[in-house]
Amino acid sequence: MSKNKEKSFGLWSLLPYFLPYRKKVILAFVALFTTAIMVLFFGKAIKYLIDYGFNRVDPHLNLMIIIFVLAVFVLAVAGYYRSFLINSVAENVINDMKQKLYAHILTFSPDFFTNAKTGDIISRLTVDTIIIYNIISNTVSFFLRNLVLFLGGLLFLFLTNTKLSLVAFLVILLAVLPIIFIGKILKKVSYQTQNAIASVSAHIEESLNGIQTIQAYLCENREIANFNQHSNNAVNSSLNKIHLKALLVALVIAISFGAVSVIILVGGHDVLSGKITAGELLSFLFYAVLMATSLVGLSQIFSQIQTASGSLMRIGELLAIKPNFPTTQNNGNEHNIAISAPIDINFSQVGFHYLEKTQQNILTDFNLNINYGEKIGIVGLSGSGKSTILQLLLRFQQVTSGQILLNNHNINDLPLALLREQFAYISQNCFIFSGSVFENISYVNKNITKQQVLSLVENTPALHFILDFKDGIDTLVGEKGVKISGGERQRIALARAIIKDSPILLLDEITSALDNQNQKLVMQSINQLANHKTVITVAHRLSFLSNCQKIAFIHQGKIVEYGEHQELLALNGFYRKMFDADINFN
Repeated sequence: MSKNKEKSFGLWSLLPYFLPYRKKVILAFVALFTTAIMVLFFGKAIKYLIDYGFNRVDPHLNLMIIIFVLAVFVLAVAGYYRSFLINSVAENVINDMKQKLYAHILTFSPDFFTNAKTGDIISRLTVDTIIIYNIISNTVSFFLRNLVLFLGGLLFLFLTNTKLSLVAFLVILLAVLPIIFIGKILKKVSYQTQNAIASVSAHIEESLNGIQTIQAYLCENREIANFNQHSNNAVNSSLNKIHLKALLVALVIAISFGAVSVIILVGGHDVLSGKITAGELLSFLFYAVLMATSLVGLSQIFSQIQTASGSLMRIGELLAIKPNFPTTQNNGNEHNIAISAPIDINFSQVGFHYLEKTQQNILTDFNLNINYGEKIGIVGLSGSGKSTILQLLLRFQQVTSGQILLNNHNINDLPLALLREQFAYISQNCFIFSGSVFENISYVNKNITKQQVLSLVENTPALHFILDFKDGIDTLVGEKGVKISGGERQRIALARAIIKDSPILLLDEITSALDNQNQKLVMQSINQLANHKTVITVAHRLSFLSNCQKIAFIHQGKIVEYGEHQELLALNGFYRKMFDADINFN
């Protein structure tokens, strides 16, 4: 993933997420400014109480105390609404961001996920968004409050005593310099820290998925060492960030409260000489301390904002990624395209290679016509490009030359949703979701009832194994279907394809985990399902191709033999050799 998105996705990029909640944001700002104004009011109240309330009889003293109490009440109420509104907005903003990010990730082609680490993507969706939530809910409101208190305190300082205010102002300029300098370093370190934390998540996710391999090869200690290294790198990066944050706070504290000491010294002499009153000095000190604490708070918040900037950069990198190929070519007529049976498929001079392997062609000048309702088998040695043909049809990959047509429509001109509606796809490593058998079968059609699924199971011999489960179609299959066998997963995927009921059925090595008996049951189910459908079957077991009308043998990215089973055997070529090997093996 690119790491140069800092300018394109900074804190200002959050603004569109706030717009739907602008009313709450405005009310939160009103509450925030109200709390700040009440705090600033206390400085003037202190001056009044010292100079008038406690030194002489003042008929307005009781009124002043009542006003003071009311100010405290207003401060508490405004503080409640500030906290409630800011946090509720933060929850909605982060929820919207997660939904947008997740929806965007689902537009990436499968090729993207072969290079990206799942754990890192999950970290961006979870850890980074939590950091941004904390910034919005806590840091932003505290930043604005401290900023208002700082600027308000500075204004009241000048209104109270100009000479002392100039001393404070010079200190402010000294304090700003380390904030800017260290802040830039913090932003870079924060980005590195988030990446280090994400690498820990990625390693955990990968090792848990490969737990059987790790244990089978007695590599537990190796993985523990690898994890410790990732974890230590994350800790060291975090400690570096903590060091910079602590250094920044220490410098600001030293400068800010050093200025307060100078003010006490200069102001004390002015009180003794009668130039200012004791109440004026205490009021000034109140504002000076308020400014100092606000400045310290701003420095801490500034370092937290740099951490959030690192997280925003990581999220921005994901949002900036474009799918490997667009949904349509946007030629203006895609909305007028309609595809309906009968559907003919034509591969015309198709070439394909992976982007990172430009010198290694998977398909070269590949040509194949498939008429509606035909049953086509595709065979070949491993790596010959068999499965790639199905990947290209679904536009999981993009052809690098030539074109694929559905009823004379280039599939690149079809909206992806329209294109993929035409196919029911069963892969060799078919994915099973955690949940029940029913949830997996009905995944493609949420309107289907349990009774309909149960009827399908009862009338499909290949699915009768589900009836033997203790809870039937309500049986939980575990994460990635870990509680059921590979063959059972493939047959549940078959049921899912039956439910989708698309005009074209794509089968990619779907009997790899089946014994001969269950393979025959699956073949019977497919024959029943595909009576009026086009079927493209990729298989390494030639016995599974017995019902195919035509068989294409792929070698080095091209069809070298094509015809019926007996015709290919008569050629005594590639297909014959594979057939003989398959017979001997079984």
